[in-house]
Amino acid sequence: MSESYRIISDCLRAEFEVAAELVRPEAALADLSLDSLALVELSLMVEERLGVTVADIRPESTLGELAALADATVAADATLAVGAAR
Repeated sequence: MSESYRIISDCLRAEFEVAAELVRPEAALADLSLDSLALVELSLMVEERLGVTVADIRPESTLGELAALADATVAADATLAVGAAR
């Protein structure tokens, strides 16, 4: 799995006390007992730890989808930075 997945997984286990066996790429955030406030907190933690804004975190999103969205945002930001440097 990606670095984003590892960071988000670690955050879920450490900050939200989600049991390790529940943290899987196919797990929906709602299935991890994350309410709307927890999703906002998670989005802020993702922004802080990965440096990307992931604004559209929905309860039905899976952990794998969230990590892929974060990865795509990181990649897009890197592409923009390279383009701006030219």
